[in-house]
Amino acid sequence: MSIQVSPTANGVVITRSAVTHRADAAGAIAELRDQLGDTADLYAIFVSTSYDLDETATAISAWCGDRVIGCTSSGNIGPGGYDAAGISAIALSGGGVHARTISLSPLTDVQGTLEQAGPQLAELHAMWESADGFAILLVDGLSMREDRLAAGLMATLGDVPIIGGSAGDALTFSHTAVYSEGRFEADTATFTMVTLDGPFELFRLQHHEPTDQVLVATAASPDRRLVQAFNGRPAAEVYAQAAGVDVGQLGPAVFSAHPLVLQAAGGSWIRSIAANEDDGSLSLLAAVDVGEVLRLGRSAGIVEKLEERFAILAESLGGINGVLTFDCVLRRLEFEEHGLNDEMGQILARNGACGFSTYGEQFNGMHMNQTLVAVAFGGSPHAN
Repeated sequence: MSIQVSPTANGVVITRSAVTHRADAAGAIAELRDQLGDTADLYAIFVSTSYDLDETATAISAWCGDRVIGCTSSGNIGPGGYDAAGISAIALSGGGVHARTISLSPLTDVQGTLEQAGPQLAELHAMWESADGFAILLVDGLSMREDRLAAGLMATLGDVPIIGGSAGDALTFSHTAVYSEGRFEADTATFTMVTLDGPFELFRLQHHEPTDQVLVATAASPDRRLVQAFNGRPAAEVYAQAAGVDVGQLGPAVFSAHPLVLQAAGGSWIRSIAANEDDGSLSLLAAVDVGEVLRLGRSAGIVEKLEERFAILAESLGGINGVLTFDCVLRRLEFEEHGLNDEMGQILARNGACGFSTYGEQFNGMHMNQTLVAVAFGGSPHAN
């Protein structure tokens, strides 16, 4: 659901995006610099963990200074659609774009970190109150703190619209990092306030619908993102029965096709399953509390929903000039399973989408999975 369109636009944000597959970090960043220039008001850069992150950070800092946000990825989205490797980048210029980024660390103590950042967050809120805009949240994707962080930021900042993604590492689940103050850091998030004059719209899109298969979490460890029991029985057993498979068949293909759907806060939010554990519990990519009622999800209208959303955006914004995009890696895996990866990627590319495949997504005060969250900029066609 879209939540905001700039009502007083007097300029247009110009977006440019690019991707590189050069193997050396310095050469890759130099290639992006050649394509995107030096004068953008904000750059967002998403990096495969196959690169030396220290060398990449040094090159990024020399190019962009403090006008940049970024993180590691599990694949990128750029001019060619979905891309499993390389570095993608998007540059935002004009349209009154002004951005300020703060670092939030450590994530092991979210409450303490938010309290310490209180004065900076108050300044960012004042910046938003004086202009039109939104915030971008990038988080260490292995921190397991996105739920608390997103909720805490929303509680602190009120109605500031927030989108974001969790850093990935090509599904190795070994090291994810966020670019902060000239380095790629784990246990870290960045929060960026963006104000602008040009038209924009925040939105989220998922292609799974809840079924009538109800699973109530009767034993769970939210901080560990584990569910031990649904409906009073071992979680993996209940889930497998609902999905129509044996426990031994559980794996990424089943999990991506049948995520769990939580209905709360006026919407549906996906809670994806990461693995079934030896003790019969399920590990998730978002927290589930005891007593929460979830439903088994099913895919519906994969291609149609994406095309329809972009058509609506183009009409409401007077064209789409680019889209900063955070898209769950599990969506891409499902598209690959169904032979839709190229088609879905080309729809994104035609609309100027640029971003990365995430380990989770943030929309306002919620953390979720298997969802695309993004901000679309209105105006003339994008310039890739």
